[in-house]
Amino acid sequence: MAQKPAALRTLALATLVALGAAGCTVSPGRSPSGSAPAPRGPAAEPNAASVALLERSQAARSAGRYGEAAASLERALRIDPNNALLWIELAEIKAADGDRAQAGEMARKALTLAAGDRAIEARARRLL
Repeated sequence: MAQKPAALRTLALATLVALGAAGCTVSPGRSPSGSAPAPRGPAAEPNAASVALLERSQAARSAGRYGEAAASLERALRIDPNNALLWIELAEIKAADGDRAQAGEMARKALTLAAGDRAIEARARRLL
């Protein structure tokens, strides 16, 4: 029985090491040389953490908790800064909360990253 806790600790340590190493890899859209990131288009694979934060944000937004919704999206953008959907969602929250200037800036950012996603482009243009 003493081996089970040791095995679990070893597995947990290996998982943490693997997750730490994954954080050191080059993120999607960036070259190893550090050149400018490529825009994320509609075909890009979504990041699971940013998707969860987006869902949390949408629930908070539906409940009228704009500060909480914005905080979730800002965190998601730190994970996935080239995601046009996150930018337009944050722009819409800023607009709903009365910050039209910041909403416009974020809508322009979403527009530059939309890469032909007509739905995001239309949402961004409504805010501009």
